Amino acid sequence: MSVEEAGEYGDVLQLSKEEIMNKAFCSDEAAFEFYRRAGLRERRHYDRLDRQRGHRPKTRTNCEAKLSVYLDVVSGIWRAHGVPTSKILGYMAGQSGGYSLMGFTKKDAYNYINKAKRAKIIDGDANAAVVYLEGKAGADPMSMARYNLTKDNMLGNMFWADGGSRVDYQYFGDVLAFDSTYKKNKYQRPLVIFSGVNNHKQTTIFGFGLVLDESVGSYKWLLESLLEVMCKKQPSVVVTDGCDSMKAAIKSVFPEATHWLCAWHMEKNVTANVKEEGLRQCFTQWLYLEMEIDEFEAEWDDAVEEYGLQNSFWAKETFQKRMMWANAYLQDKFCAGFRTTSRCEGINAYVKNFLKSRHSLLDMVKNLELVLREYRNNELLAQFRSLHGMPVMTTCLDPLEKYDAHAYTREIFVDAKKEIVGVSAVNFVAKIRRSTTMVYTLEEYGDPGREVIVLYDRVSKKMECGCNFWRQKGIPCRHMFFVMKNEHLTRIPESLVLNRWRKDAKSLDKYAETTEVASEISFLLRHGTLHAAAQWMLYVGGRSPSSFTQALNGLHTLCQELDRGPENGGQKKAVDTVELHDPVVAKTKGAPRVRRQGGRKKRCTRCRKTGHTKRYCNADRSFVSKGEDSKEFEATNLGSKGSSPTEQVRFEQGKKGVPGPNNLSTHVWLEASGSKIRSHREIPAATGRKETMEWERNMISNTDEVLAQLMTQATDISSRLGSSFPA
Repeated sequence: MSVEEAGEYGDVLQLSKEEIMNKAFCSDEAAFEFYRRAGLRERRHYDRLDRQRGHRPKTRTNCEAKLSVYLDVVSGIWRAHGVPTSKILGYMAGQSGGYSLMGFTKKDAYNYINKAKRAKIIDGDANAAVVYLEGKAGADPMSMARYNLTKDNMLGNMFWADGGSRVDYQYFGDVLAFDSTYKKNKYQRPLVIFSGVNNHKQTTIFGFGLVLDESVGSYKWLLESLLEVMCKKQPSVVVTDGCDSMKAAIKSVFPEATHWLCAWHMEKNVTANVKEEGLRQCFTQWLYLEMEIDEFEAEWDDAVEEYGLQNSFWAKETFQKRMMWANAYLQDKFCAGFRTTSRCEGINAYVKNFLKSRHSLLDMVKNLELVLREYRNNELLAQFRSLHGMPVMTTCLDPLEKYDAHAYTREIFVDAKKEIVGVSAVNFVAKIRRSTTMVYTLEEYGDPGREVIVLYDRVSKKMECGCNFWRQKGIPCRHMFFVMKNEHLTRIPESLVLNRWRKDAKSLDKYAETTEVASEISFLLRHGTLHAAAQWMLYVGGRSPSSFTQALNGLHTLCQELDRGPENGGQKKAVDTVELHDPVVAKTKGAPRVRRQGGRKKRCTRCRKTGHTKRYCNADRSFVSKGEDSKEFEATNLGSKGSSPTEQVRFEQGKKGVPGPNNLSTHVWLEASGSKIRSHREIPAATGRKETMEWERNMISNTDEVLAQLMTQATDISSRLGSSFPA
């Protein structure tokens, strides 16, 4: 039945149940036209006194009809991902009637898969990953990546972010968190994931980084690359664990940002170093409770005296970092609810489903795109729920609650509603008028004598509260809502509604006064606004073949018209070819592996004795491969302190008197053209800025002559033994 025919059934009361059941529709739109979904929630669900959960938003009106339709799929294609090869073979064997009827063996399947993987990285793993990112930049011109090389042209550090992540950072990059995770690639390189909080209180990913080691230099290079890719926008708060290397890098690259140590790691540190339960409870209060700085320092001095911590190294070190963890120093800093790195740990745990320690760099980069896709899908669903559906009003301050539901996303509305409910626990003490400003003195029930001062200007509609709840959370506190009630306000003052918490957080008009027309930041904001506005077009255009064709043709026409503009003319970028080698296995921090004491002992493959390996065997040292020794030396020293290629010497193109690339490593940008790796001298013309080439010092001590001698000896020994070294 067509859409026009479905519209003729205005009076379905004349149709019997059997007639409705026998109807067939050409599309789900026709079925929806035949039946307009509605309904009504029973009133008893609103008035339950024992209700624990919050009310779900109302999405129905007043119709009791129900109609279910289904799609009869005659043929389709299903693709599997993340399923082990053995289970795939078992499924194929079941479909074909047994392993003997498949036409190939398990070994054939594994060989085919390995051959396909090797074909993708025929020019080297690092080169394949970089070329893949280069291709992504061709599909998404806003994608950017940075990497540098060691002296031997091996991949050093790498950072990459696509256009969506760069846009999200402009809106939600005021609070940044990052942490390193291990065993996500076969080179044991630490993977760093930068994340934040979007307007739905969900984790959003800003970019990924792969570091040579966990030294200060590596993290400094990574943060500098992040800053450059994100148009020099610095975060106001950075949340990490207690890593000293991260601390030094953040202080150098983000000098104005507040470095916030993870509260969970601080509590864990206290549990490991403090035995007194009373001191642990005090430390928890210092982490979370509101108190003045003088009050905190007095309590700390009392605790040091009571528990005898005058000579404790842990106490002295912890007190020196007090401005990075004590709430007395941080309670006026906006953190978007990011007090711990638990979101980072959540990402790391989720990434385990996609990444394995045996994965190549190319596999890692591809699978991280899948992780990013899942997080963005969650954001899309949350945005849909916030835009469609009206929350149930349950408080007595109905106008303020409705305005909260209209302005905030659903998740933020829940938090704001709790503060509206908390108005009942606020007591009025006094009110004084100073010109156009009203000074309210309040106190909370159960805490008499602890006064809270709230200032409200009736002309400018500005409001401030001494509890610092709004400064830290970004939503009005119960004291502010109390004043709004007394002032008979029907909406929250605009100065108290943060743009990052609104439903339309990615609307450009919210940021028009802070951006310049020709700046790259304004370009990213415009891109984000267009992306958010296009979501509904993508949904409507994909529902039917006709609407899809209409939307696609319209987009092609519009893009051609926009591309003819004079501001879209670009200049060709000068490039230089750079040879890139695969990295070696990095040595990460942490406790060394403990050898098993029981069971069968390992024997030396040369003398067959226990207690050592052939590397340390003294029997006939002439059989020791010099090539293996040099490789071990290179692997252990490349990831050591000072080896990170991050001591940079910047210079403009054509400047004289600057060392060349013979003894230094190079900093490379990715280009969205060609299939080889190139180092850029100039960024796309849309940014209007010149880039500099960076040559960086390398601290590896072995020389080309020594390596040449070792490899010559290794080749000679290999030929005599009749073996060859792996490529």
